Amino acid sequence: MKKTKFGNVSQLNRELSSIDIQKMLLEKAKETVLSTAVALLEQDMLTLCGERFARKVSDLCHRGGSEKTTLFLEGAKYAIPRPRARRGKEEVELPSLAKLRDRDLLDQQMLSRIMLGASSRNYEGIVGGFAKKTGISRSSVSRAFKRGSEKDLDAINGADLAQYRFVGILIDGTGVGGRTLVMAVGLTEDRQKVPLGLKEGDTENAEVVKDLLTSIMARNFTFAADGILAVLDGGKALRAAVKALWGDRVLIQRCWIHKLRNLRGYTPKSSHGQLAWRMKKMMAINSYDLAKKELDSLASWLRGISCDAEASLLEAGDELLTVHKLGIVGTFRKVLTTTNIAESMIGVTKGKVRNVKNWGYHPKTGDKVKRDKALRWVASAIQAHRPKMRRIKAAKEQMETLIASLNQLAVAKKSA
Repeated sequence: MKKTKFGNVSQLNRELSSIDIQKMLLEKAKETVLSTAVALLEQDMLTLCGERFARKVSDLCHRGGSEKTTLFLEGAKYAIPRPRARRGKEEVELPSLAKLRDRDLLDQQMLSRIMLGASSRNYEGIVGGFAKKTGISRSSVSRAFKRGSEKDLDAINGADLAQYRFVGILIDGTGVGGRTLVMAVGLTEDRQKVPLGLKEGDTENAEVVKDLLTSIMARNFTFAADGILAVLDGGKALRAAVKALWGDRVLIQRCWIHKLRNLRGYTPKSSHGQLAWRMKKMMAINSYDLAKKELDSLASWLRGISCDAEASLLEAGDELLTVHKLGIVGTFRKVLTTTNIAESMIGVTKGKVRNVKNWGYHPKTGDKVKRDKALRWVASAIQAHRPKMRRIKAAKEQMETLIASLNQLAVAKKSA
């Protein structure tokens, strides 16, 4: 933009284009922001040191010149002059400076931009900067993202859950960045989906599952009924862990999508179409008794194709129809018969990790190193996505039915 001095504002329309006018106004606004920051520091100096050249009161500091410093604003770092206050030989920190240099805000701003697709290589180019800004190095961006993503991971794994009352928990494992992660999501009585915890491992690892559930319970995980519904992907360690923790209070619903994938591994491709049709038909039936008959029919059909497939179906058995037994129908039942909610939460990461080139190797030596990068990326993606998350599409009556059924089954087991 060409620099022109104007005697009056009316010259603007004649001398500059609309783009140049907007750039000039934006630059002036940015200069005003930096000037305001300097004024805040000078106000601190007046409080600490009094007016310049005035007689000093004994408890006031004295001025010690100035030096260049930086402040963080809108995801970038900018240079401004910093006045110095001293008391004796010690320098006194200016209160406003600490706020202007708050790295937490910078980390969050960088984190949000990276979640939108920026990388450490192109970050400086997308930051709306002032004319005299100090550049942001790739390593600075990476460190800021790491600090921000660590806070997101801590927020998921350490948040107090006392404000919620849960009717269900979904647990699933998936792969991100060459790592296998276990994700737990809670369903509340007011139909919210709450991320409960993230661990690296798989659902067949008993220690990982045990640590995950133990940490969740330690954070005031509270039931909304006498029992709770656990929707699991089929891992043996998962089932053993929830039973060991909650005993008869937990009802297990096996994810039928996972079971369908498992059955396809035992059957020829020519039968996959009919297998999927039979499974969908069974899960769509409202009556538990009719669904149970369809389950028996499916087992009989599989017996003629593969004994291993039949055994795999019978291994899940009635746990595929737990939600049917609870009397849940419609959209709410579709939600409660799969672990899709947990998979979707981790799935939001897929589009955000495309800029990640190195997941677990030292950039210079190439050696495998222990990292939590996959966990941090997933945590940050989930936290960025949470404002967009909606409540489960289900009528209040269906939630009331679920709570009532959980209470009734708990009473029946106690009296048995």
